[in-house]
Amino acid sequence: MKVEQISVFLENKPGSLEHATRVLKENKINIRTLSIAETVDFGILRLIVNDVEKTNKVLKEAGFRVTKTIVVAVEVPDQPGGLHRIM
Repeated sequence: MKVEQISVFLENKPGSLEHATRVLKENKINIRTLSIAETVDFGILRLIVNDVEKTNKVLKEAGFRVTKTIVVAVEVPDQPGGLHRIM
């Protein structure tokens, strides 16, 4: 199925991820899944959440750079070969 993903630019410094997750917690936003890609200077936090519009709004208000992207989401069985069977 297609879902909207939120991507958040984070400086690679102590507290950046904590700040983003605190904003989400304080606004009662549920993170369904996440991934982080990082370099020496910055990271990209990618999130699937329960309320994309609210997440976009509150993170931008908190000073984060945020983008939305349509991605394909697939539920993978939690067992050896689960991903392989889908492929």
